[in-house]
Amino acid sequence: MKISLERIDDAFGFKATAGQHEMILDTAEEFGGHDQGFRPMQLMLISLAGCSAIDIVHILKKGKHAIRDYKAEVTASRRETLPKIFSKIEMTITVDTDASDKVLERAAQLTREKYCSAYAVLEASGPVELILKRA
Repeated sequence: MKISLERIDDAFGFKATAGQHEMILDTAEEFGGHDQGFRPMQLMLISLAGCSAIDIVHILKKGKHAIRDYKAEVTASRRETLPKIFSKIEMTITVDTDASDKVLERAAQLTREKYCSAYAVLEASGPVELILKRA
């Protein structure tokens, strides 16, 4: 796995590249940036949501369950002291599927405990709560 990062402006704007994909990173105007892209800590939460989504959808598809809709919302609190790591993360996943509650709970358990590397990395620094809901 390899990414490249290059500065794109005279402040804090950067372009990250991985293969054919690009993403802009920046910081808020109040910190001297131009607010033109994601902040690094936001990307960590996006990684958590995306990693879990891929796991859960894969598990449901493998069981031949229909997935009509899937949404995740992640909220987090950060420490006041530097480094301002996450002190608490809450991810709410809402799924519209024909899978039973038992199957859905097992998919969530597997992403938490076995498959999602982003979940494991973030949980090592603080609690990550996963709330599962039906659409």
